[in-house]
Amino acid sequence: MGDPIPTEALQPGDLVFYNTLQRHYSHVGIYLGKARFVHAPASGGAVRIEDMHVSYWASRYDGARRIAFFRAANARELIINQER
Repeated sequence: MGDPIPTEALQPGDLVFYNTLQRHYSHVGIYLGKARFVHAPASGGAVRIEDMHVSYWASRYDGARRIAFFRAANARELIINQER
């Protein structure tokens, strides 16, 4: 679901996918901007903000998709709220 997008075209609200369980697309986060994404590292785990450039995440990056009905404006509100 959604349109695949190149990393250089990421916008807040895009979904970013990672291979964390030795299989593609086993983990997903929401891109926040400035190479950051939000995710829950494990079931029941605390939600965290990560830097996509950290070697762990950079080596496991599988790509990104944009969901048409989730607009960047909604994601910007998430960023504003988490920075408060």
